[in-house]
Amino acid sequence: MPEATTDVINRYLTAFNDRDHEALAELLAEDVVEHGVHEQVHGAERVIERLERHFTAFPDYNGETHAVVADGDLVSIRYTARGTHTGEYKGVEPTGLKASWTGQAMYRIEEDQIKEIWIEEDRLGLLEQLELIDATEPAHLRL
Repeated sequence: MPEATTDVINRYLTAFNDRDHEALAELLAEDVVEHGVHEQVHGAERVIERLERHFTAFPDYNGETHAVVADGDLVSIRYTARGTHTGEYKGVEPTGLKASWTGQAMYRIEEDQIKEIWIEEDRLGLLEQLELIDATEPAHLRL
């Protein structure tokens, strides 16, 4: 089973980097749930819409996978994402700055589709690179 589950994830990551919405839709279960950094997204259409917002904010957004671990129906990856901030991101006007941030994602596969996704990313590092915050400043002074 690990080979089959990692194959699904490898196809998903390729579709992600290629912006292949048709392949993404085929690989995501209709009722997929993504447990993101700050929110849950329900349904393949909503997950793809969320991805599209990132692609708009960072048109050259792509990911590089560093490690893949599979156990039963779960596949976990460690990755680096990169992109240039040329579109609005979470209400922030484009900075034109290039950024890279690390993350980990875990996927649960059911019937050759992604049924559930958990994502943890270094969003603080991303905000620092976009010069939106100064992490060296004490947290109580950032507000």
